[in-house]
Amino acid sequence: MGPGRRRAALLLIAVISVNASYTVMIPFVPDLEDRVDAGPVLIALTFALFAAAKALAQPVGGWWVDRWRADRVALLSMLTAALGIVLTALARDGFSLLAARVCWGIGEGLVSPALYAGMAALCRQYRISTSRMMGNFGSAAVAGFLLGPLIAGAAVPVGLSGLFLAGAVVTAATAVGLLRAIPGPGETGPEQEGEEQNEEPAATGALAQGRWWVWALLLGGLDMFTTLVYSALEPVLPVYLSKGSDSSARTAISVVFVAGLATSGLVMWLLGRYTVRLRTLTAIGLGFAAVGLCAMAASAEVVAVGGCFMVFMVGYATLFLTARRGIVELKAAGHGGKAFGLFGLVSDIGSVLGPVIGMALYEITGRLPFLLLGAVCGLVLLGLAAVGRGARRVPAAAAVAEADQTVPSP
Repeated sequence: MGPGRRRAALLLIAVISVNASYTVMIPFVPDLEDRVDAGPVLIALTFALFAAAKALAQPVGGWWVDRWRADRVALLSMLTAALGIVLTALARDGFSLLAARVCWGIGEGLVSPALYAGMAALCRQYRISTSRMMGNFGSAAVAGFLLGPLIAGAAVPVGLSGLFLAGAVVTAATAVGLLRAIPGPGETGPEQEGEEQNEEPAATGALAQGRWWVWALLLGGLDMFTTLVYSALEPVLPVYLSKGSDSSARTAISVVFVAGLATSGLVMWLLGRYTVRLRTLTAIGLGFAAVGLCAMAASAEVVAVGGCFMVFMVGYATLFLTARRGIVELKAAGHGGKAFGLFGLVSDIGSVLGPVIGMALYEITGRLPFLLLGAVCGLVLLGLAAVGRGARRVPAAAAVAEADQTVPSP
């Protein structure tokens, strides 16, 4: 394994660690009721304040990356997250718990732009395919989401304090690993690391030098939409399945979500092996998402919902990969960190709005949320197709006009 691959492996381990810590709290919600006398409001704030702190910290982390060094920012950010994990383990009242979760969220928010910047630097320095790296990045993210609850479930006898203190040690070790993984300023690598950097010219490249923030907002908006739809399903599908499953609802919910997340991880890994135009990937993702969502309304049986959810997750994985590959390929000289931070802030808005929108639609309309969300995906796909046709007409018209000007007059 060459130095580029070793560094990439350390970076992906950090991605798994960050995403696992995001979901590891879920199985311990009942423990919070006894530990800090947490009611529904405090439990909701425990998750909401973490997400809000993470979202708001990302632009700050992006600015910090541009002003300093991505590797040092990653180190200090992960150590901040480790401190938050320790404080969460030691919290014995509601205020301490919320303060600890905010500290934890700030650390994870600050490190996100550093991870993207580190990935972009590795791809440039070692000539690693951006598409392949993003596929591995997405698979690592999904693996982290799956790993968090599994670790928490296996470590229930250890208790919340023991697991989180051990997690803080792992996070601190990951921070040191990131210091070695992310290239520092002035580092040079081999001309090629066994992979050809066969990338399409970034669709944003021509405009990004002066308008990088426009493309960061557009790509963040695509990811916000993707995240909103998925996070809307997180509370809706369990309620939906509990009414249509004859067996244990908890088993049905677990099977559906594990199958869907595993599908998305596999799709991201496979798509990373091919270089496909971002516009084409977006169209494919929207198409699969629309079909899967609309089909979910047909039946609440676990097999039917599971199959439809897997179809939707193919679309989710494709859109997830598209947005992140676009932001990594963005040519924003001197503003790369801020672009990553702005992208992350906009993207995380979907996580905040999705559950609220999903449950509100379900309470009002029953199965209709699946059809509405699917229809929105279809409309976005039609809009993308219309924009693509318009973009093709403009060069064609310009070519005809130029040809007319070169034809000599009779």
